[in-house]
Amino acid sequence: MNIKNRILSLLATNVLKRNKKFEGLHKGESCYIFGNGASIKHFDLKKFDDKVAIAIGTINMHRDFKKINVKYYYEGAPFFYYPYWINPCSKKLEKNIIGSFYKKKTRLHNGISYFMSLSNYFGIKGQNIYYVHHFGKPFSNFTDCRLDSNFTSMTSGLSGMIGMAIFMGFKDITFVGCDYLLFPNYDGHFYEFFKYPDAFPKKPTDEMCLLAAAQHANMRVVTPNEDYRGHILPHITYKELTGDEPVYEENDGILSKSDLLTLSRSRLLYKIFP
Repeated sequence: MNIKNRILSLLATNVLKRNKKFEGLHKGESCYIFGNGASIKHFDLKKFDDKVAIAIGTINMHRDFKKINVKYYYEGAPFFYYPYWINPCSKKLEKNIIGSFYKKKTRLHNGISYFMSLSNYFGIKGQNIYYVHHFGKPFSNFTDCRLDSNFTSMTSGLSGMIGMAIFMGFKDITFVGCDYLLFPNYDGHFYEFFKYPDAFPKKPTDEMCLLAAAQHANMRVVTPNEDYRGHILPHITYKELTGDEPVYEENDGILSKSDLLTLSRSRLLYKIFP
């Protein structure tokens, strides 16, 4: 750890020690991890209300969000909750439409614990807001990955949620809408219009993280049908899990018109409308 990260770690000690209370809180329990993949267009979220859930991104815009038991949320993007940001698509300094939108949605759900990048400490605060950081330490395993110190699994949203789940003691994890874990990849997001072509990557996303996580928890990924399988993880189809046939619904039946308009204005190159 270099001097800059050592100083930052010392300054953040009291901020991060709030996270200690989550260690082993759900020891031996099962959970869902919700991504934002387009496969969610096939799923009735009400079928996933039987376990605690960890979520990310725009899933809180889904019309049935309140019908699943989301207790924890992860947002590891740095400097995401400030009025202006460097748009990752345009590479320009812009008004942060999407960050303001996320902040508004976050404040609607006081019963959820949100874990944010420490860089957002001055951008968003609240009793249910917690911060995490890696302090420059690379990921090696989940034994050394801690919410209350070096949270090293911040390389992606998926790895961040897995790190949270393992720190909290979950021993059985079912991934929903985490479509980069499928082969072929079911590309796109549930809030985008139409279906992108499938992708056929040689390696799955977060392979190192998944292999390390397998030492701590049983994991599986939900597929929309038998055309998809887990790339590394075992899979279960939606029908096998719920007993119901999947029913496809387009984004305008899942999100409100106002939310779709805001996503369209975010300048993040999402395909929201036909």
